[in-house]
Amino acid sequence: MPKLIRLALVVPTLAIMAVASATAAFADNGVNVSVDPSASLTARVEVVTTVTASCPSGWLTMGGGVSVEQATGKSIAHGSAYIPGLQCTGVDQVIPVTILADPGGIPFRNGTAVITANFTACNYGATFTCGSATAYTTVKLH
Repeated sequence: MPKLIRLALVVPTLAIMAVASATAAFADNGVNVSVDPSASLTARVEVVTTVTASCPSGWLTMGGGVSVEQATGKSIAHGSAYIPGLQCTGVDQVIPVTILADPGGIPFRNGTAVITANFTACNYGATFTCGSATAYTTVKLH
């Protein structure tokens, strides 16, 4: 049974990492997000990286989120952070992000992790339109 549980925890993480070869998500609606493939780890609880996001000029953002997941032994270390709204200008904006490990979970460690970022923006003009993008990136925490 322990091998089955371990397999159930590791296989989804490996599948995500295999699919995560693209670090940027470009939506056909002009909303884009990407995650820098480098991240730093401090005191095993703080992951710092940058997210680049853009949306069409004049649109309003609904913000977004960033999460980190890392297989650590028989468990998954994880944490998440909010990306505040930004002014849509039609050009890339670099946003520094600090993600803290879930205090009810286990800490991160040096090694491979997956960072997921999502971002949403809407046009409240004559034709209401919303767009979103999601990016999955494999990073090396150190």
